[in-house]
Amino acid sequence: MPAATGSPSMPEVDDELSNSSPMKNNALPVPTGRPTILVVDDEPSNLTLLDRILGRDYIIQKAGNGAEAVELAFANPPDLILVDVMMPVMDGFEVCRRIRENASTIHVPVIFITGKNEIKDEELGFAVGASDFIHKPISAPIVVARVRSQLKIKFMQDYLRGELARLQENANDKSSALKQLKNLITILLTF
Repeated sequence: MPAATGSPSMPEVDDELSNSSPMKNNALPVPTGRPTILVVDDEPSNLTLLDRILGRDYIIQKAGNGAEAVELAFANPPDLILVDVMMPVMDGFEVCRRIRENASTIHVPVIFITGKNEIKDEELGFAVGASDFIHKPISAPIVVARVRSQLKIKFMQDYLRGELARLQENANDKSSALKQLKNLITILLTF
């Protein structure tokens, strides 16, 4: 299946987001480069399909099993992880648990892609830290939309964590901290 045509790229969709340049006029800066997505599935055809759907707008890393995915994620944390639930050796639930336990990957969104569609499976997924679910058979527009939404949320959260750290560092300079806080509140109110 070819990549979704007419789907906007991250900079077009997320002009208000970035983690690379300072805030100007109460707007979040535009991300530089393409976000990285780690796709994890023991079925090579599923890896290929997701690469075709997302590869135009994102850097795609692939892992054929859970252990390889955890190793890749810890070595170079991606911006988002798409993981199949049912895999031999280490299932997607365990991958997600390990991702959430590591300080370098704790904030990486994890979307499960699965043929399991029972409520108990989703409850377990969310309990171990899933950000979202995509049910098989997958729909390219749904995959693109959910990935884009989770990345937007991640970039906003990353930005807010950075601003909070900066505010804490500048706590001694009250006027600067108050101005930054006002700008941050303005941004939050626009969403």
